[in-house]
Amino acid sequence: LNEQYNARFGFPFIMAVKGYHRTEILAAFEQRVNNDQDTEFRTAVDQVNRIARLRLQAIAEEG
Repeated sequence: LNEQYNARFGFPFIMAVKGYHRTEILAAFEQRVNNDQDTEFRTAVDQVNRIARLRLQAIAEEG
């Protein structure tokens, strides 16, 4: 799936996996590899934003 995804979109599969089970991650991978370029780019950006938000929340909770 990773090779297929990279070949199709030209960037790695990005998903903020916190809170998801392995089977849910694989299911998302299988679904997203069939997205069109624009939809997947927006989805990947949303996931990057979620990763950043989770990291910032973790930092805020430490201090």
